[in-house]
Amino acid sequence: METTNLNKSLKEIFSGKYIVPLYQRNYAWSEEEIAQLLQDLYENFKKAENSKDDSKYDLNYFIGSLVVLKRKDGYFEVIDGQQRLTTLSILLKLLNLVDEPKLFYESRPEVEAFFDSFYRNADTSDVTFTYKVSHLIHAVDLLNETVVNPDEAVQKTLSEIPNLDGFKKFILANVILVRVEIPTDTDVASYFEIMNNRGEQLQKHEILKSYLMDSLKDENGNHYKNQQEEFSKIWDACSQMDVHIQKLFSVEDRRKYFGVDFNGITDVLLDDNASKENKSFTINTVLNAEVDYEKTDNISDVDDIANDQAIIDFSNFLMHIFKLKYQSYTEKGNDLEIPLNEKDLLTVYNGIKEKIDVKDFINDLLYYRTVFDRFIVKATEDEEDEESYKWTLQNPYRYFYQKRNTHTLKYKNTFENQERLIKAISMLQVSFRNRKYKNWLQDVLRIFKDRKNFNISLEDYQRNIDQWILEYFESHITEENYDTGVRVPHFLFNFIDYLYWVRKNTDFDFKFTYRNSVEHHLPQSFQNEINAGLMNNLGNLCLISKSSNSKMNNEHPVGKAKSDGKYYRQGKLPSKQKVMYDITNKEGKWGNIEIMEHRENVVSLLDNRNTILAL
Repeated sequence: METTNLNKSLKEIFSGKYIVPLYQRNYAWSEEEIAQLLQDLYENFKKAENSKDDSKYDLNYFIGSLVVLKRKDGYFEVIDGQQRLTTLSILLKLLNLVDEPKLFYESRPEVEAFFDSFYRNADTSDVTFTYKVSHLIHAVDLLNETVVNPDEAVQKTLSEIPNLDGFKKFILANVILVRVEIPTDTDVASYFEIMNNRGEQLQKHEILKSYLMDSLKDENGNHYKNQQEEFSKIWDACSQMDVHIQKLFSVEDRRKYFGVDFNGITDVLLDDNASKENKSFTINTVLNAEVDYEKTDNISDVDDIANDQAIIDFSNFLMHIFKLKYQSYTEKGNDLEIPLNEKDLLTVYNGIKEKIDVKDFINDLLYYRTVFDRFIVKATEDEEDEESYKWTLQNPYRYFYQKRNTHTLKYKNTFENQERLIKAISMLQVSFRNRKYKNWLQDVLRIFKDRKNFNISLEDYQRNIDQWILEYFESHITEENYDTGVRVPHFLFNFIDYLYWVRKNTDFDFKFTYRNSVEHHLPQSFQNEINAGLMNNLGNLCLISKSSNSKMNNEHPVGKAKSDGKYYRQGKLPSKQKVMYDITNKEGKWGNIEIMEHRENVVSLLDNRNTILAL
């Protein structure tokens, strides 16, 4: 067993051969994990490239651990880390950095056949598609198509990386895995049981909580116990992002933090001199146990059982608060812009901790968490919906049951007639689903730095959201993006759907979902000398789910579009796809003329975006 030099570059890792034993699950990484890995690799390559040190590419990037058992035949049996290792093995082949398979799957002939074919020509055209290798084929597509720099104006995929040779050098020499070899006499089954039963390590936000709470002490180093308890109560409630914040407090605390009607926040966030007479409360005065408030009789608990899912997790939310409040942090003497990647949470904290007033921070944490619940969509469970969720935007209120003489906490829409607003925000969410690149969310939360905007009107909020969408389109999308096939930005398709809907919402009935595959309505397999130039034309493209794309495969456009067929009826079609299908059904065909006319209509729609959105 090797106990020294555990840090291995990918060049060293892939000098050996690995086998995934039969007891391990199949490859299962999705778009989110693959995109994050690739984008993290590129981000750290850029940091290394821009390093002030004389030798470039000298900044190692650690991407986790690999637990293996060395067999007598020299192969390393993969105990933990096979998902990452499989993704890296595919990536290295796409970059032409390995010549032969280094990873094998025990007793899985379909997977072995996939790698054998893939390593011959670095594509999947000759691979027989089955459900047993579908995730691997999808991984190849994602690694080829993922934008590596989504926060930059000019977006690039893997093959378009500037200084690709430098990137390859960085990947081989500076991307590090910690390879841990367990003893050869280890009972692997027992080892797995230990791994599964061991307590999880503290999450970064839990470590941050302890740091902040520790600062609540007097000049003699004695902790303010009451302050710490109140701080912990607020922090713990804020950390449960999938539950509306008001539900997470007792009735008394709910009134204390959110007012008599449970839907306020300004009363909580006044200054330290708030008087008892006006029933105003600040978290600072609560922490100092200075509040004496009346208890409200006959208040029952929460009358809301909705299951919600937030679009970000708590660590990522904290990064947004850091950036809103402090903008930049210091690392190794450099002043850097605060990123939104939760993996940098403690690094950023160390670079701003001298600026943090803990009571002020917990004020803002509760305020922005309340803003988040009130003004940012959640995915709410809906058994009647085909995808089992709907987008919601809700606000709390206190409801009075006259017969029972009790009050309870309930929820209603944040605004009346808010369907367009939900469309706009959910469009941004599905277009920019990666948590570390939610610049739109940062800009939306920034609206509420002026606390008067906590009571913003629907019209003003809609205007802000639409303005962000338009500015993004104008700064990131040009006609050069229109006819690039699978490389057309997904945002563009979603924006087109949104414009169609705003222009005439009675024609369309759909919700924005996580569609991630560009579909050629006239399949590429139908390509000939006459239509070859229009295959990748925007007029021939729409955005669908990966599973739908696999099902449609090479089906004829007329078959796909049939109004009584399985694709037209499988859900409420997004605007652009529905328009294309309706044209196909009306004309009884889909060819060059239909493609070009549809493209002209879409371009006209985009050209009239300001008028349609009335800005």
